[in-house]
Amino acid sequence: MQSITSPVLFFSVALSSVAAAGPVVCLDFEDLAPGSVYHIGDTFTTGGINAKVHPHAGDVQANIEAYGLAGTGNEMYPNNVAVEFDATSPGFGAAVRAKFDYWEGGGINVMEVNGSVINFPHFFDFAPLHGSTWPTALGSVTFNVSSSAVPGAFEGTVEVMGDIQSLRIGGQELFVDNVCFEFQDSGTGDCCEGDANQDGQVNFQDLISVINNWGSQCP
Repeated sequence: MQSITSPVLFFSVALSSVAAAGPVVCLDFEDLAPGSVYHIGDTFTTGGINAKVHPHAGDVQANIEAYGLAGTGNEMYPNNVAVEFDATSPGFGAAVRAKFDYWEGGGINVMEVNGSVINFPHFFDFAPLHGSTWPTALGSVTFNVSSSAVPGAFEGTVEVMGDIQSLRIGGQELFVDNVCFEFQDSGTGDCCEGDANQDGQVNFQDLISVINNWGSQCP
């Protein structure tokens, strides 16, 4: 049987592919001096990301120190406060993925994505969030969590998938390190590969846009 290759079919399949991974900004807090303390209302910048300290249970402060719990070198200890990271700070727009490593020794954790509260099924560990989806102001986000029990605590990694402008993390006996934000690779800095009409989506409308402009001369 003779096979037929359709250039239109090939093009529509190519448009449906997701954008390649773009820039990644990771915060290891090594650019902050050990012993740094940030109180409620304080703002600071680390790794090119702006952050602000918000109230939580007890209203104490965020400490930066080498605790040897959530990672190596400096870690962030949001001691009865919550720290909000502005993912748009580097100028790439909203992130499409965020992740952080944690060590949790007790107390109540809090998290917000795009200003929307994530209600923990269990306040003392992130693991019950695994596989769950939550609505935010920019659309739903999905959580992937890997967690394991260690003596008197839990440790692991939290990954958030979706459009992310801000991420707020707080707790009581919570230590955080390696907070990373991944952005879309547009190739031009504005949208994703295949988005011919630049509406933020790769779909049939992009194919129509290409057909309508077939044969046009680019400047």
